[in-house]
Amino acid sequence: MISGNIAVEVITAEPDRLTEDIKEEHSVRLYSRGGHFTKDQMIPVYFMLISGYTDDDSYNNFLFSLRDDIKKLGRPFAFIDTPLDGPSDRDRAAFSSIDRSSIASVISGLCLQLHIDGSDGRTQLAQKALGDMLSGSSTDIFEIGMTLVVKMNLISNAIGAGKYDKIPIIMYYGIPNAADVLFMCYAQRCGFDVICISPDKAAEDSFLRCPYADKLQKIELPNAKPVSPFPTRLVKAKIATAAYNAERELDDMLYSGDTMFRNRQFGKMDSAVLKTTFDEIALLWNQEAKYRTGFAVRGDRVIIPTIFAKINGVKNSDVKDYWEMVEYMLTPESIYIVKAPSYRRPSINVSRVFAPYHNGKDINIAALKRSPLNKYGFLSDEMQDTIFEKMQALIYDGLLKFDSELEMVDYVMFTALNLDKSVLRLLQGYDYTKAIPKIVVVDTIEESFSKLECTQLLMFSYLGFDVIVFSPAGYRDIEAFVSDEAFETHNYGDYMYNLVGPKFKIPTEPRVRKQKGGLFKNLFKKGR
Repeated sequence: MISGNIAVEVITAEPDRLTEDIKEEHSVRLYSRGGHFTKDQMIPVYFMLISGYTDDDSYNNFLFSLRDDIKKLGRPFAFIDTPLDGPSDRDRAAFSSIDRSSIASVISGLCLQLHIDGSDGRTQLAQKALGDMLSGSSTDIFEIGMTLVVKMNLISNAIGAGKYDKIPIIMYYGIPNAADVLFMCYAQRCGFDVICISPDKAAEDSFLRCPYADKLQKIELPNAKPVSPFPTRLVKAKIATAAYNAERELDDMLYSGDTMFRNRQFGKMDSAVLKTTFDEIALLWNQEAKYRTGFAVRGDRVIIPTIFAKINGVKNSDVKDYWEMVEYMLTPESIYIVKAPSYRRPSINVSRVFAPYHNGKDINIAALKRSPLNKYGFLSDEMQDTIFEKMQALIYDGLLKFDSELEMVDYVMFTALNLDKSVLRLLQGYDYTKAIPKIVVVDTIEESFSKLECTQLLMFSYLGFDVIVFSPAGYRDIEAFVSDEAFETHNYGDYMYNLVGPKFKIPTEPRVRKQKGGLFKNLFKKGR
């Protein structure tokens, strides 16, 4: 149990393992720092400000995942994204009897108003911390003290801070006012982890008057923007990879043995498009999901790093080597498409058919799943839910460039509800930690991709497929209706026209590219 005489020590987190450090239990924190103290002697806490942001999608997912991970710890947790209320008239009445004849009597009276339910020790710790703070204050200690007491009683009892022998956590999102900064400074002295996060770097100025500013760990991210509402879901994001320059490095990653999963352990997934160099595509292509940079497990859900790329041009005009490269990209879990003129598109009645199942953006998935429009009754509920979930995510993310949002919704719903059997079979066999299914497209004709084709390719990416489009002539195809943010473009050679895509067979085993000259020669040299 918490003792009133326990010491509180502020420790620092490693920025690249921030979540893991915060998740450490009390005893683990002590042990990992030498084990010189026991839980009844010291509370190691984090007191940090994370200001700025990286890019919108990555920052969104960082915020959502951090809060989600903390909530799952089972520790007392308060999330604050609006300024905390000050003392009410009723609160002030309760403090009116405090003797104000001396600083000592004011501090004593304020401390007696502190009460953290279920823990006399934590109450005593809070009283000692309050006395220490107010003794060094030269301003109105009664008003400051009353505000701190009211907020501490409210927050600590709302989250049950005294009911569990665990370190409570306060996560503050936004630019705090002076009163809330003071409360956060106080809370960390009471044995709370305190994490303030703001994409607006003006939050740094808020802590200049913090009495424990020297203990504050500041993590500054490169960019800045105004504070926006806290994210409510993960979004589809690009993840940057490190450049892999040798097969040996790839082998070390593949066979390190650090990650083991049961077959089909996970039934839910989100995909994130990797931001790669051209050379990395060959290195990553046959890599199982669990070995790729960015693979992560979130409870019963996994984050699958995928490739969505367009390759323009033919290296050195070497057509023979070019087609060998395309053939190499075909795996047993592939669908190979040679672009032909497209005439298929949703009928004019689609809007009327889909209208009862959405409000313009939000889909009534439960009703749609029960409706005659759902052709996937033979699939497991989990697989059906995945398809419908990705349909909704694609609509929310707005990566399709259509004239109207309603038309975009119709195309997405039509696409998701009419997946080809070959696609469904790959989805059925998809173990989210292992081989990633592929869509390989060759485009040699002048006609741009249709709205339907663009929607299909984007849907495949959301469903966790690697998608690659080879355009030897550099024609405008997927960019006609898909935002550039959704995929990577690599200009890698001379534009060549009037080529005809070969009819390759899908192999029964992954292909091994021969060690010779050509586009991938630097990746497969002997001795590397």
